[in-house]
Amino acid sequence: MLKSNYDVLIIGGGFSGATAAWHLANSGLKVLLIDSKPWNRIGDKPCGDAVSKTHFDDLGMPYPEGNQLEQKIEGIKLYSPDNKTEWTVKGEGFEINAPAYNQRILRETQNKGVEILDLTTAMKPIFEDGFVKGAVLFNRRDNSQIEVNAKVVIEATGYSMSFRSKLPQNLPVTENLEDKDADIAYREVAYTVDDIEDPTYLKIFVNQETSPGGYWWYFPKGKNKVNIGLGIQGGMGYPSIYTFYNKYLKEYGNDLDMKRIEVKGGALVPTRRPLSTLVWNGIIVVGDSAFTANPVHGGGKGSAMIAGYCAAKSVIKAFENGDFSASSLWDANLCYIERYGAKQASLELFRRFLQKLSNEEINYGMKKKVIKEEDLLEASEKGDLQLSVAEKAMRVIAALGKPSLLMKLKTVAEYMKEIKTLYRSYPSNPEDLEKWKSKVNSIVSEFDNAISK
Repeated sequence: MLKSNYDVLIIGGGFSGATAAWHLANSGLKVLLIDSKPWNRIGDKPCGDAVSKTHFDDLGMPYPEGNQLEQKIEGIKLYSPDNKTEWTVKGEGFEINAPAYNQRILRETQNKGVEILDLTTAMKPIFEDGFVKGAVLFNRRDNSQIEVNAKVVIEATGYSMSFRSKLPQNLPVTENLEDKDADIAYREVAYTVDDIEDPTYLKIFVNQETSPGGYWWYFPKGKNKVNIGLGIQGGMGYPSIYTFYNKYLKEYGNDLDMKRIEVKGGALVPTRRPLSTLVWNGIIVVGDSAFTANPVHGGGKGSAMIAGYCAAKSVIKAFENGDFSASSLWDANLCYIERYGAKQASLELFRRFLQKLSNEEINYGMKKKVIKEEDLLEASEKGDLQLSVAEKAMRVIAALGKPSLLMKLKTVAEYMKEIKTLYRSYPSNPEDLEKWKSKVNSIVSEFDNAISK
């Protein structure tokens, strides 16, 4: 078996792994990135493909350009189940050709010295003395096995979690994903018969009958091309995702040219708070494997980029200190919690609330503005849901027909604030992790009981 030594091994070349590599490219470290797909398919994952402009700005990442950028986005239009209420939430973003952008980033890292192997999988971890120290790889190009030793492994295997799941199960980074904390998603990219009326706005349709626990989306990729699909909550015993897609496609995509479908596919999307710790001795977990997707809308590319950025910064500091323990890598947690994780935890509670609402309650709440566009914007941007005294009074009047809805909303706001505060006091070292996790689990359990009454 061939043997190689690297400073950093990145397993997975999707958005989180590629971003980590991009930020490590000028560090002087010897980095190897592997991906199980061939080069021309790296980054190809079933997704809505929308990314907020702020993520690129905040992380210093280049904007998509040329064939990587399919449509500039000005905002989102959200529709009630009966389609009688339309909300518009402004916000700049990009609808991208994900593989094209992803591969561009990888080429840039490769040009700066990062080694990349496609068609290569991590068969098993190298785990010694409580540390992850590399992996045994299998390269399908020449059917060779390679033992790669590394000071740090960045695990970016996506929803398969195929590397960390093979680690000793007592490690905090092997935390499992509950079925109900994931959405099953399916999408197709197809051309439309006529030009799309307003291609600069993404459309989201909330309906507990056509997409229980999730939503349908219609994301333009130009004037006559669209990414259309849906997600439904997992673990609920619902029929197959294809059943819903085939049954209701005409309702949301009656303009599709079914003879011109470019791509199709499904995926599992985590919709919960992030892993309680992204790091342990010699390892950092990022992206979908670390449950970093937005719990409300399931978008994961922007937050995956944040996790990759935080991982890279933590790795560079660890090499400066010559220490690759969980304590030394802990900065990745603090960075991610500050930039996204605290908000993500509060959005998980908001998601749990939304999934319990009936179509009737959603129609009423949106029409009477018991819940408003501003709430959605504030929750999505900050993870907050704050109501002033005057605002509460106005909503009491609006909610006279369904007073329980306002009471639930008040409860949701209180618990979202509580869990976000707890995340803002994330432990500064691994020793306090279990005690903190217990508090988080307690809040989530109390919240579920409170909104089920």
